[in-house]
Amino acid sequence: MSRLLVMIVEPLLLLTSNEVSFLMVSLKSLLQKLVAAALLVFHAIPTSACIANPLIGMIAPIGVEWLLLSPWSPFYWFWETRWLVFNMISIPNFYGINPNPILGWTLFAVGFIIFLVAFIQFFTKRKEEFVTTGLYSKVRHPQYLGIILATLGFTFTSERPMAWIAWLNLTFLYLLLAKSEEKILRKKYGEEIQSYMEQVPFTIPLSSPSFTKRLPIPKSKLTKYLILLFLYITTMTVAWIALKELSYSPGPFWK
Repeated sequence: MSRLLVMIVEPLLLLTSNEVSFLMVSLKSLLQKLVAAALLVFHAIPTSACIANPLIGMIAPIGVEWLLLSPWSPFYWFWETRWLVFNMISIPNFYGINPNPILGWTLFAVGFIIFLVAFIQFFTKRKEEFVTTGLYSKVRHPQYLGIILATLGFTFTSERPMAWIAWLNLTFLYLLLAKSEEKILRKKYGEEIQSYMEQVPFTIPLSSPSFTKRLPIPKSKLTKYLILLFLYITTMTVAWIALKELSYSPGPFWK
């Protein structure tokens, strides 16, 4: 055991400061991507199960639906949060037509196409320093925009309050992840990437790229984190109250 520990620690002690810095950035980036993937799974798999129900119950073995819903299981263990999973929230029918699946699948299709095109454009030009053409000339993070729109479509289609909570968490983290990636790129490419960022919007097409510059952003990291925490708690609180007020029970089966 001690020999194994020495084998692990000894190479780390031989690293230069630049190599240590690079290693820390890489580990931070990996951790961020793992959290982002976990949140995507937390949203997409249970939401897909809600959309596919009752088809899953008809063709899949017993227990598959509950397995797919398992990321949300802690919320239906307690009476105070069970409504998030079992209640429904939807746009009212319009002339006898349910607009939720129409809007949901449209958003999903648009988001998926944006993500797929951006993904292909990025990897076909990955040898360049950074991509600024195609969809990357319209927004700086088209892949994240595609994922956010596609999961928003799933959220509308599922008609579950929990899907909205999961989508808000996913969106919040992906925006933070995009900002973190830009910070790394600024250190690496300097004025070149800064010029691109000043000309191209963050994630919303046709919006002002310099919008954030007009905001009174504090220089202190602690103050920034406290503001982000305040915004997150406020958003979740407002969403919780609104979803609780607007959602409804689909019937006595779920009570």
